[in-house]
Amino acid sequence: MLAGAFAAACLVVPMLAMGADAPAVVTLVEGPAALLRTTGRFALAEGVRVHVGDIVDVPDKGLVQIAFADGARVSLGPRSRFHVAALAGAAGRGGHAAAVSDFYLLQGWSKLALPPKAAPLRVTTPLFGLGSADAVVVLHVESAEASLFVESGGLRLAEGFVRATPASAVAVAAGQFYVRRADQKGVLQPRPAPSFVAAMPASYRDNLPQRLAAFKDREVSPRRLGDLTYEEVEPWLKGPPELRRPLMQRMRARAQDPEFRKALIANMRFHPEWDRILFPEKYLPKPTPSVDPAKAPPTTVDSAKAPPTAAGATPARPKE
Repeated sequence: MLAGAFAAACLVVPMLAMGADAPAVVTLVEGPAALLRTTGRFALAEGVRVHVGDIVDVPDKGLVQIAFADGARVSLGPRSRFHVAALAGAAGRGGHAAAVSDFYLLQGWSKLALPPKAAPLRVTTPLFGLGSADAVVVLHVESAEASLFVESGGLRLAEGFVRATPASAVAVAAGQFYVRRADQKGVLQPRPAPSFVAAMPASYRDNLPQRLAAFKDREVSPRRLGDLTYEEVEPWLKGPPELRRPLMQRMRARAQDPEFRKALIANMRFHPEWDRILFPEKYLPKPTPSVDPAKAPPTTVDSAKAPPTAAGATPARPKE
């Protein structure tokens, strides 16, 4: 049943509900959260429109909420590192509208609230990926362990740093808790672990607020703080190829910066696609070798193919 709901939702882009010009808006910011966009670092603020390719960094005691025109909300809690890979209804590759919102959460806390008519979304973490079209979910991701609790609805889950699909093997229903440690199989439990509940942000015990109406006609431009550093985007550039390559296209101008370039070269084994950006001369077509006629080897006659001479005849001498 869960797979059917997710699969059916993935086939339709709810353009009627989506605002084509602003499918996602930041409606709540607590603490000095940062927005990493193309080549710059910006101060995140309420009213900022979220773009495909954006990365959001939330501080230790911060909180950020993103609201969608179809009623969906995504909250990012303390120490969250979040990337927007695709937005349902927004133009994607080839100019076609994406049917599913794709997000990555490398670390931190997050709460998702998807009403029944919202566009489906996927969240991929280093330890599992989830997909849902109707659920309220709380996630916590750290380097050695990741877990989630389904407050209502249900979802499909795939183990590993991979995107979930409607055919993903693990189904998590309302009230269930899932936890997976690195290099181990995940465990499904009937209720959340006490440690998970104790560490969860207090605001996640309540419903996520509806605040989009206050920003419908108020667009805010983020304030630029400086250029991206390699250290800020290093975890993303070392992710799976489908994550790294689009980011490379957006950040390629930073390769002109000496320090950024130096770090790219030092870590090339983690993101080999940057080699073509840093050393384009290595990938130029090889020229066809030319031969100098003056240095060409003399043409020899194959004796087996030479015309026969009369017996005892003396070969003709060349004219002087």
